Amino acid sequence: MCVPKLYEVSYVINPWMKDNLGNSSRRRALQQWEDLYEVLSGLTDIHLVEPIAGSPDMVFTANAGLARDGVVAISSFYHPERQGEEPHFREWFHKAGYAVVDLPRETPFEGEGDALFSADGSILWAGHGTRTLEASHVALRRLWDVEVVSLRLMDPRFYHLDTCFAPLEDGSLLYYPPAFDEESLKKIEAVYTAEKRIAVGEEDALAFACNAVNLGKTIVLNCISADLKQELRERGFEVIQVRLDEFLKAGGAAKCLVMKLTPEIHAKSEARDAAVQGGGVETKLIAMEEEYGAHNYHPLDVVIDRAQGAWVTDVNGRRYLDFLAAYSAVNQGHCHPEILAAMVEQAQKVTLTSRAFRNDQLPLLLRDLHELTGFEMALPMNSGAEAVETALKAARKWGEAVKGVEANRTEIIVCSNNFHGRTISIVGFSTDEQYRAGFGPFPAGFRHVPFGDVKALRRAITPETVAFLVEPIQGEAGVIVPPDGYLRAVAEICKANNVLLIADEIQSGLGRTGKLFAYMHDGITPDVVIAGKALSGGFYPVSVVMSSREVLGVFRPGDHGSTFGGNPLACAVARAALRVIVDEKLAERSAELGAYALARLQRMRSETVREIRGRGLWLAIELNVPARPICEALRDRGVLCKETHETVIRIAPPLVILREDLDWGLEQIEFVLAGDSEKLADDALLRSEEGVFSRVA
Repeated sequence: MCVPKLYEVSYVINPWMKDNLGNSSRRRALQQWEDLYEVLSGLTDIHLVEPIAGSPDMVFTANAGLARDGVVAISSFYHPERQGEEPHFREWFHKAGYAVVDLPRETPFEGEGDALFSADGSILWAGHGTRTLEASHVALRRLWDVEVVSLRLMDPRFYHLDTCFAPLEDGSLLYYPPAFDEESLKKIEAVYTAEKRIAVGEEDALAFACNAVNLGKTIVLNCISADLKQELRERGFEVIQVRLDEFLKAGGAAKCLVMKLTPEIHAKSEARDAAVQGGGVETKLIAMEEEYGAHNYHPLDVVIDRAQGAWVTDVNGRRYLDFLAAYSAVNQGHCHPEILAAMVEQAQKVTLTSRAFRNDQLPLLLRDLHELTGFEMALPMNSGAEAVETALKAARKWGEAVKGVEANRTEIIVCSNNFHGRTISIVGFSTDEQYRAGFGPFPAGFRHVPFGDVKALRRAITPETVAFLVEPIQGEAGVIVPPDGYLRAVAEICKANNVLLIADEIQSGLGRTGKLFAYMHDGITPDVVIAGKALSGGFYPVSVVMSSREVLGVFRPGDHGSTFGGNPLACAVARAALRVIVDEKLAERSAELGAYALARLQRMRSETVREIRGRGLWLAIELNVPARPICEALRDRGVLCKETHETVIRIAPPLVILREDLDWGLEQIEFVLAGDSEKLADDALLRSEEGVFSRVA
């Protein structure tokens, strides 16, 4: 099965879609799919195919191909709109251990949509006339050496065989006779005697009653008439009805959403089986991490194994709305297809040259950064902490070489409650005792001033001060927004005293606060800007220091370096990540959705809330109680966020988040903080993953 999180089309390829184009509900489709998935999961093993952006009809996995005895005949779709799915299905089956066979393009074939085995496997019933050509049946006959009986479809409303023909496992047949020509009906009647044929009326046929999943004596299908339900029960079947009217709008129902696999080939992986022995896979993985990993984090106990857009999925298949975005590293959303494509393309060419040689991607990234920001020069590194260290070294060297401060006497001013990374020098000038405890002695040359205090900065500057390092908004401290005009006043003070203003935009930059960089809210340009995290969209560690030729020009060969800094893979990924931010107008999206979310949260009434603050899609809820239990309650309702400084919850979803998903996440927060964590508990299972990369113009 394939989750319909990208379930939206702009084309018409069957009669059912004509009057329903633009009238479907992706959220409703997901809800119905989840109901079907829950039923089928209780009857058999379900394996999921990840949807691919640009291929929304992948949800109809019955059309992926036809599998038997470890061999799969991949579909060759009739309509170009679906042909893009073929390589993705091919790759999935290959990884699952199947021998993959491609049928000729000139003979379109649409998998289990048009080819269904009889219960004993002796006959392959194959439809033709709308999507599948009869000529493809010859290839199927040769592939499995099986009798293929061709049936001609006459009614365009029943364009696939599985919409009007269902061989059942007890040897009977559920079908709609008017969908076939006379010759085909004779073929059917020659195999299935009258007592074995269950002919449905038009009402049930139009509800796709024949598009059923039959497992043993259980039939799972869309809602049907009482008469048909009674007949199936009299024949010994348990009938489970799942409302699938949303999928009927696209011409599909239960069987369309399922492709049957060969159990002995497509088994669960040995690694997963080993993990679940003696307990659930989630429990085992957590225990393994606790045993073999250093305990330098205190994560929430959710084990994520895949993600897309604003949603992540754990090893148990449960989805969560991501309200942290990897500390703003995935502003563009998880696994953005354009960044992924850039990474794959570059990884197939060259990944690392080191700076001992030149590569063809670094110059392009440097040019892109210059054109986007106006800074004359840039120096790429890997992690954010490395970039901060690079900026500190540049400032000190500039202080001696350009400003004329005596050697080893330069000073840099930082703010209280700062967070710039975890290296020895950086934690050395932190004011958080936990960050410092046990790691001294620390480098000298740093002074503290309160964040947001312009007068304190002015008093702290001496002739030996070479730089002021500041986060435009303090993230780790709890999304602390300084007073209006603070950075503008700071810039004036620094300029008047020949002090470099260094803006650490690792978390606040690249669209998070509603501008490309947070300093832009004050209409200034710092002397040095540090960027990272979202510079790669979460695919690869990439950071950069941007400044003038006067500042970065102080470095000479051998002064500073990094084996991986500026490597071609990182540069290609960063270029794609920047394009996505600009092309999809993510900063503007953050400004709009952030203002909406802030206003909504500020209207919330809760005795546990002390303050709501933030800018763009970067918000904080400060509580008068510990925040972790609240985060755990939100996790249980399907929303992931994380506490900081004991009593603050940060909210920072990917900037691609849909308005309706943002609303749903905020609703969960309101319920939990109001003490209504049990209210609408069922709604926590109706989360949407659809449209995660829809462009915002």
